[in-house]
Amino acid sequence: MIVWLASYPRSGNTFFRVLMKHLYGIKTYSIYNDSLFSEIGASEMIGHEDLPASIEELSRSSRLYLIKTHGLPTDDSPVIYLVRDGRDSIVSYARYIMSFGEKKEHWNSFMRAFYFKRELKKLVRSDEGYGRWSDHVMAWTALGKIKQISILKFEELIVSPAESVQACLNELSLGLKPIQSGSPSFIELHEKWPDFFRKGKTGTWKSEMPSDIHEMFWKYHHVGMKHSGYQR
Repeated sequence: MIVWLASYPRSGNTFFRVLMKHLYGIKTYSIYNDSLFSEIGASEMIGHEDLPASIEELSRSSRLYLIKTHGLPTDDSPVIYLVRDGRDSIVSYARYIMSFGEKKEHWNSFMRAFYFKRELKKLVRSDEGYGRWSDHVMAWTALGKIKQISILKFEELIVSPAESVQACLNELSLGLKPIQSGSPSFIELHEKWPDFFRKGKTGTWKSEMPSDIHEMFWKYHHVGMKHSGYQR
């Protein structure tokens, strides 16, 4: 069977996978096969493995497969959905694009600031790629099409990692219990891979999202923010 680990990008999906590996000894998968993890030497720490078969075959298996996706719902498999304040998600996603997109070592601080703001605007307004943040959240959590879903806020995951993960697994009645108590903290992950595990904090948008883009964000995303319990 498949359990989707679903989220908009930069919402704690990979940290959740790290915890599954180190607390439960369970490796997880991704529909993208995430070659970046191999490139930066993080696959073992994350517990990432390439998909061993097609999604259709895995869904029919008696074995449990936890599979990451940033896409929209495609079936009625159980879901663990990770949601983060959309402003923090978009800021972090823009930083990620700046770090792992086209190399820009020759850029000065002005150019970096200009292109960062351009990426923010694009992510706030565009419905390309994974779709707008608010549409993504509503598609997974508000339409009632998914029979089994456990929703986990990034803000809770960072404060109480082990407890938050166990609560999700219990809610879906997966029958999994930790085999050990220790796991890497977000700080440890940041020290080793700072461009990928960037801050692991809440409210970073306050110092990184310009006020005009913040206003634009609420124009496009007020529905998802209200639905998810985030305040302006």
